[in-house]
Amino acid sequence: MIHPIDYRYEIKALEEYLSPTALLQYQLRVEMAYITALSKLGICSRNILDEYEKAEPAVTFERVSEIESELKHDVKAMVEALKEQVSPSAKPFCHLGLTSADINVTANALLIREVSDNLLLPALRDLLRSLIQLARKHAGLVQMGRTHGQHAEPTTFGYAIANHIERIGRGLLRIERAQAEFRGKLGGAVGTRAGLDLVGNSEKLEAEALAQLGLVRVEAPTQIANQEELANFYSQLLMCLGTITDLANDFRQLQRTEIGEVFESTANRQVGSSTMPQKRNPVGWENIVSHYKLIIPRLITAYLNLISEHQRDLTDSAANRYLLAEILNTFLYCVRRATGLLEKVEFDEERMRKNFTANSGFELAEPAYIILALSGDDNAHQTVREMVAEARQKGISFATMLQSTESFRSVLETRPIRERHMIENSSDYIGRAREITESVCVHWEDVLRKD
Repeated sequence: MIHPIDYRYEIKALEEYLSPTALLQYQLRVEMAYITALSKLGICSRNILDEYEKAEPAVTFERVSEIESELKHDVKAMVEALKEQVSPSAKPFCHLGLTSADINVTANALLIREVSDNLLLPALRDLLRSLIQLARKHAGLVQMGRTHGQHAEPTTFGYAIANHIERIGRGLLRIERAQAEFRGKLGGAVGTRAGLDLVGNSEKLEAEALAQLGLVRVEAPTQIANQEELANFYSQLLMCLGTITDLANDFRQLQRTEIGEVFESTANRQVGSSTMPQKRNPVGWENIVSHYKLIIPRLITAYLNLISEHQRDLTDSAANRYLLAEILNTFLYCVRRATGLLEKVEFDEERMRKNFTANSGFELAEPAYIILALSGDDNAHQTVREMVAEARQKGISFATMLQSTESFRSVLETRPIRERHMIENSSDYIGRAREITESVCVHWEDVLRKD
């Protein structure tokens, strides 16, 4: 237990898929699918298949490990442990014509598809539901928008969340497409299916075995399946995690002392600092950012694994073991943590209002210049820039500056009531924020229902 996943960040539900015993079970499922295909195509008898079906539960990780310590080969050890449980007449049909990569490649495709369907995608859907609930609840909560860290124009908190819903939702769809691309491979030592053709009809054998596992085949493999699908899957996971990290970073910034608008919930006895009792830190959001920093370089390894000399080398073997465990665990950990944080997020709406008014009305510069431009001022942007500079020099609010500028007042009087009211109350200058937020929520609720 020297890896932080083991004692600090582990998602227990992944043990069903990634533990040594679980990995062995996936290998056995592939082996049994192949033997079943042999039986269905009349290459071995139904009685031999019955023997293997009874033998499979008796194969243990402990026994496979014992054999591997002698053979130094994990798949061959699994094969020998399975053959120990059957009669001499059944033994020849185990792994007949296959190579170890046939088992591992197909087992990994099956594993990743099931992890995705059973854990990753459901967790993402839960996160989207939490975001939709938050966005709808605060669709009209006016907040000062910020660009380059500076006050910009009004938005609403719900609209800011709608942006993340759209991005994470599209990430979910990309992950669904990526995991659907995984394929199996039962093609033998260099992928030509020569060994399987000695056994029987290789196309029928492979098709029958893979059909039992719900997979289709790689058309022209080497000893291994093409690694592009795996690299793409990891890419989509980490791209989506990047979007979630952007959300996390926004939330931790909103908890800054200078902003103080949105807070991470804390337990009664939770400590923010070992020496500063007053500290209340956004540790959950920071933890997600930290995990993203850790895991994103793993993509480089995934892309390096696209290179394999000739029909096969083992330079990807150890790397893929790390990638599978670390990327899946990190992604699921961060998604679940983000969901938990969102469910308990706390708001200081009064601070939002104070921060909004702290801008001294300079958010009115944009609507002011647009109104002047629509009224015929061919240099409206410069006109308003000069008004901004004068207001700052005099130390007055921009709203006061506008009201004291006769030329602007006279133009404003000719404009629709809606525009005049907007200049008087800039919190109304939120465009279609509420409508778009609701539209985004409705769309992704519909997507989630169809899923």
